[in-house]
Amino acid sequence: MALERRTVLAGGVAATSMMALTACAAEPEPEVAKTTPPSATVEDTPEETSGELLLGTVDEIAVGSAKKFPIDGGKTILVTQPREGVFRAFDATCTHAGCIVNGVEGELIACGCHGARFDAESGEPVAGPAKSPLGPITLEVRGAELFATI
Repeated sequence: MALERRTVLAGGVAATSMMALTACAAEPEPEVAKTTPPSATVEDTPEETSGELLLGTVDEIAVGSAKKFPIDGGKTILVTQPREGVFRAFDATCTHAGCIVNGVEGELIACGCHGARFDAESGEPVAGPAKSPLGPITLEVRGAELFATI
């Protein structure tokens, strides 16, 4: 008995159709995805501090020393008085590994994490692994008050 080409093709199409229908019927309905509410909205996100800030007074910083001023948003400003009446402000974040510097030790700004040292007047690195200067911050002395602009 010889099979005709049409019979073989028709049988193949029928078999393929049956397998496709069986596969579709066996797939379960997809489940509705469950979500969790957001942990914060844009309105709840803390704003970065910017503008002019009163940090403190000049009498808080002795000649040859420094004081750290924590600012909202996680930033810390370091104010130095390297010479009488000369005040400088820097971002207190060490440019090597992101640690907050300790303060002034022996005329240099010192970072205790990896030993970086910076010039207390310019913020330039002078020793240790840091290659970039501390970020300068605009500082204005008005009478006895210190104002930073960030």
